[in-house]
Amino acid sequence: MRVSRFLTVVALAAAFTAAACNDATSTKHLGVITVHVLDANNAGVTLVNVDLFKLFNGGGLLWRARRTSSDGTATFGDGGDGIEAGDYYVHVSFVTNYQLAAGETNDKAVTVQGGDNVAVTFHVVAATPGL
Repeated sequence: MRVSRFLTVVALAAAFTAAACNDATSTKHLGVITVHVLDANNAGVTLVNVDLFKLFNGGGLLWRARRTSSDGTATFGDGGDGIEAGDYYVHVSFVTNYQLAAGETNDKAVTVQGGDNVAVTFHVVAATPGL
């Protein structure tokens, strides 16, 4: 009887250990958000500040910040620091002489689901002097 109980306990321990190691809920599928900032000629604009806000209870919390590279892109979640599933918005601000193009909106909403690669594009024009 003792041997039988012992074998049952060992078998249960092995089953729980295997289940814990294979738990699919412990793995997060992280996404990537790529932001493109393009001028009137569809060329990338460098040195644009790009902020990623995560939405919590109707408000936004600055989650990460980047600056566009020479090709006009800023990427969030590459290099192993992926973006968790959730609702976000992207905001751009300018260091150089650019502004949002007519009809373009800032604070673009983005929803990331497990493993998504999401692209967001902003169109800009040269800033008018005096504005």
